[in-house]
Amino acid sequence: MLVRFLSHGKGSAKAAAKYLVGELDAEGREREGVEVWRGNPDMVAAVADSLDFERKYRLAVIAWAPEDRPTDEQIEAILDEFEKTAWAGLEPDRYSWTAVLHHERGGGVHVHILAAQCDLQTGRSLNIAPPGWQRTFDPLRDAFNHEHGWSRPDDPKRARAQRPGHVAYIEASKLRAGLEHEADPRTLIRDYLVQRVEHGAIKDRADVVSALEDVGLDVTRQGKELHHRPRSGQRKAVAATRRTV
Repeated sequence: MLVRFLSHGKGSAKAAAKYLVGELDAEGREREGVEVWRGNPDMVAAVADSLDFERKYRLAVIAWAPEDRPTDEQIEAILDEFEKTAWAGLEPDRYSWTAVLHHERGGGVHVHILAAQCDLQTGRSLNIAPPGWQRTFDPLRDAFNHEHGWSRPDDPKRARAQRPGHVAYIEASKLRAGLEHEADPRTLIRDYLVQRVEHGAIKDRADVVSALEDVGLDVTRQGKELHHRPRSGQRKAVAATRRTV
């Protein structure tokens, strides 16, 4: 199991909420099932979109390997601990969040978290995942993984370029969709590449090129810098250098 925050937050929270509860996934396929476990996605989106901040919301994902098979009670427990960790010391009426569970083909599940980036009492920005958020949330992840024997994202035995059915990566299909809507596609691509480096899927320049081509980016020139352009249907040109990874 992993807990990871995504880079989204500057666009429309309403669009993010619509995706989370939609019947279709990023590839246009009907989802196996969608369940709202916490909060009201529409209300959270309305709060977030009313904010004047540059970053209006945070998105996170809690994902299990297909073989983990968490029970409802275990999912409830990790959502409870996530809430206590993210908004430590605050009463529930001071923050707005929702958790949406997606069922996957093959029996797997993952949970999306959408949270308005605001303290409802003070009106000030409240970022539950500032730089270095891993130091706060990785111990939570590790505690549950060890308690239940779930798959660990840092397990070298799981590090390979393709893991069908496992949602530890930002899936290529979601990256393609994100390039259409994300204000800063460079950040989305960086997160995608960093995840693959962390899991051992990228070890050299050739792996970087392959990963970019997997999500529909043409590598137009290879030198000290790698220049990429979106294929048809993707709006922005993206330059990614070796410093990305």
